[in-house]
Amino acid sequence: MKKTGHSFYVFSSLKVALLVVIASSFYLVAAEDAGFPGQRSGEDLQAAGFESLFVGKNLAEWDFKPWHQGHFVVKDGLIDYDGLSEAKKWSENNLWTKKSYADFTFYAEWRLPRKPVMKGHPVVLYNGDFLMEQDHPKKRVTRAHLDAGDSGFYFRGDTRCQANIWSQALGSGEVNGYRTDKSMPAVTRRGCIPLKNADRPLGQWNAFEVTIKGNRMTVVLNGEKVIDAVPLPDLPARGPIALQHHHDPVQFRNLWVKELP
Repeated sequence: MKKTGHSFYVFSSLKVALLVVIASSFYLVAAEDAGFPGQRSGEDLQAAGFESLFVGKNLAEWDFKPWHQGHFVVKDGLIDYDGLSEAKKWSENNLWTKKSYADFTFYAEWRLPRKPVMKGHPVVLYNGDFLMEQDHPKKRVTRAHLDAGDSGFYFRGDTRCQANIWSQALGSGEVNGYRTDKSMPAVTRRGCIPLKNADRPLGQWNAFEVTIKGNRMTVVLNGEKVIDAVPLPDLPARGPIALQHHHDPVQFRNLWVKELP
């Protein structure tokens, strides 16, 4: 069968387009694997005195319960949580470490893998309150924003002491339990709001480095300080660390902790 010049042109164009798609995909994968600001290698963390809580093998350091089975799953070198743990009490769905910690620095990499959808997000004011509708003072004002879910880490066995993982414009690292508690001092509530949004695009890996010393908490996200030594009144002196359950899928990898003197 004789090919026309037009057919050859179409075939060539499709071939070029396919090569562009393949090259673009390779670039995105390479960029994702090439490291990002704030990411630290296991060798670096180990040399700095960190101890592993998870490096891709098992959950030996975690208080794994029957209702976690099939939900917090180790695969491909990470912890894949589907958000569907089945404990009767909400708080029991969180996955806590077996060991308790006093002063420490915690390093973790995480991402929200779900495809983002548009969702109404509340607006947080400078004082830590939510912006409420003028005609309905008990109803929050919301703004449409891409959302891939919500999770976080809890510290010292206290769910108020959280480094929040979420999709909101405010940015991750927010200390939600203290920020929303109106009995807390103004300096605490304001200090629990991230200084900037340092999150990478939804679906990409991020790195937290959280330091708690005494009752002060600092959060560095992707190399950017987002919470600066905020005082947290009545924080327990020691307690375990948790991966938060929030009914949303989330993935974790490279979890390390260093106890401080």
